[in-house]
Amino acid sequence: MTSQVSIRSYLNQAYLLGLLMVAVGLTLSPFLMGMSQFWLVAVWLVDGFLGNRNENVIPTEAGAQEGIYFHSDFKHKLSRFWHNKAAVLLVAFYLMHVVGLLWTSDLQYALKDLRVKLPILIMPFVLSSMEPLDCKRFNIVMLVYVLSVFVATQFSFFSYLQHDYEDVREISHFISHIRFCLNIAFCIAIIGYYIFEMRVSRGNGVPAFGVKVAVNQFLMWFMLFWFVYQIYIFESLSGYVVLAAVVIVSVVYAFLRWKKGRGWRIVFTVLALATVVIVSILVWHELKPLLKVEPINFATLEQKTSQGNDYWHDTIHNPVEDGKYVGLYYCRKELQEAWPQRSAMPLSDTLEATLARYLTSKDLRKDAQGVMALTDEDIQNIEQGVANYNNWRHPGLRARLSATLFEYNLYRHYNNPNGGSLSQRIEFTRASFHIIGQHPWFGVGTGDVPQAFAQAYDDIHSPLKDEFRFRAHNQYLAIAVAFGLVGLAFFLFVLLYPWFSSRKCHTYLYLVFLTIMLLSMFPEDTLETQAGAMLFAFFEALLLFATPASELSLRA
Repeated sequence: MTSQVSIRSYLNQAYLLGLLMVAVGLTLSPFLMGMSQFWLVAVWLVDGFLGNRNENVIPTEAGAQEGIYFHSDFKHKLSRFWHNKAAVLLVAFYLMHVVGLLWTSDLQYALKDLRVKLPILIMPFVLSSMEPLDCKRFNIVMLVYVLSVFVATQFSFFSYLQHDYEDVREISHFISHIRFCLNIAFCIAIIGYYIFEMRVSRGNGVPAFGVKVAVNQFLMWFMLFWFVYQIYIFESLSGYVVLAAVVIVSVVYAFLRWKKGRGWRIVFTVLALATVVIVSILVWHELKPLLKVEPINFATLEQKTSQGNDYWHDTIHNPVEDGKYVGLYYCRKELQEAWPQRSAMPLSDTLEATLARYLTSKDLRKDAQGVMALTDEDIQNIEQGVANYNNWRHPGLRARLSATLFEYNLYRHYNNPNGGSLSQRIEFTRASFHIIGQHPWFGVGTGDVPQAFAQAYDDIHSPLKDEFRFRAHNQYLAIAVAFGLVGLAFFLFVLLYPWFSSRKCHTYLYLVFLTIMLLSMFPEDTLETQAGAMLFAFFEALLLFATPASELSLRA
């Protein structure tokens, strides 16, 4: 008996360690993300061999028990998995990629795709066939995850303070900034969940105040605002949208659970609406200066530089940025003469465009005097591709709006989507619909997606340069391209089935996580990278299959 208890204890610890490896690896270590999968599979196998016990008790004179032995428990595990329809559907979604090999010519890419999405096979299978976590272990996993994301933000914030980046989104060191923002947004929901639970616990007999309670409350509120600030400085539109969705879902959830009378609900609704109005006003306050372009009276513009050269004033062929015409007070001759005095880098057409935009953002003219007024730091920024001083110096919502408006205007007026996050996605979408139109039912297969996009960009005569011709950057379109409308319909069914099939899935954390995933798949192909596939597979499996039974009391 002691031997069995000891082995069971070790297996529980090993299983918890595997889950913690995932929690840490999601934002700090791609190696841990990969290693954790093999660890959990190994634990599952050992638990299958030693997880059940048969006894033949033979009394002896000494009272000892003999004949204790273990037998495999795989049948019970497989049965538990097979009777969990949500887990079976997730595994079936992965197996759809395997079936897609049948009409694939590029097996090398297909095998890479299968390897990247391996968590979608392993996590649901392992977690649904293992025993659910108890509350203590579940809380440990969530705590370690939040702390790991917090540590990752320290690395990012240090780079932000040092201005050690060309684009502020580069301060995410371990995974892409978009996947990082998804993790941060989910941590905001997790912290809010535990803050709410602490208030409920105090109302159920737990002391209302104490040093430990006060410290916990302070730390949670600090981290909550810290994570919100981190999303703010990342300048990710998808991050802003996801954060807004988390707030909306949380407000609706809290409103539905509020049980203190109609008066409180009215107050709560008024406060929620007031918050929406205030946020809208703040966004408009940031956006309005970017949309306002002062009328130009060409008769009043100076025609000569301080050196006597002619200015070129153009409001047609040059874009508007931050409400200013880049083409005003432009003297290319002086730019080409003055730049070599400040930099050893040749002034190519691309660099000249960056220089002109940077000078405009600093209210400097595009002439020799303007170039000489730049600081050494400015020159370094321009060499690294930074085109707007204000956006670089003060990252945040306004900087993201400014960059997006510039990209859109460049695309709309000059049909130039290259280098623009929003405008490039328009071209990605055009190419995706072209492919879907050619292969509407079953797509091009698991491995032929890159080939299909390469051909599609040529077919639609896209102005995108080769280095910007990426895949769909939309998970729904990516599935439709690979597996057609049939595959897309099955994918949507896999995503939505758990929520609509059982109220057992109606927990706050799962609702928020599902919302984050559904939204993230519009601007990004979330499952096409290891970080995205693991984030989806791990928490989908953890929240659906490994949630402690006591969580039932927290369902909507």
